[in-house]
Amino acid sequence: STLTLISSSVVATDVAWDSSGNNIYGPRTATQKLESVTSSWTNVPTNTYNEKTGTATRARLITEAEARSVGCTESTKSCPTWLTDSSYWHWTSTPGSPYDDDAWHVDFSVNRRLYHYDYVGDSHSFGVRAVITISK
Repeated sequence: STLTLISSSVVATDVAWDSSGNNIYGPRTATQKLESVTSSWTNVPTNTYNEKTGTATRARLITEAEARSVGCTESTKSCPTWLTDSSYWHWTSTPGSPYDDDAWHVDFSVNRRLYHYDYVGDSHSFGVRAVITISK
């Protein structure tokens, strides 16, 4: 059996979801950045998280379903503070809907603390958190 953990803060900042500006390619830019900051981590099992052509081996982005499972919705102050305690919004691996240039992210703002979507090419104020899976 396994345990899924998320980092307590962003591990990389000023990161676009996909610098192409289109979500059909997946979060290549964010995944590649995540790989660059986590590839040297030790005592973390090697997995292959292929977000289209951006591949990470030690960590991945949180999914929309995982964010929702801890209470995040589009409603104000729905996300738990431990998930929004940052000065950066952080991307999920999930493309936004209904637009092909958006992706879902967790909004850190104290007055908002919600799940929202934004333009995938935007890197200003966006970061990524590392999600790892370990054996129990």
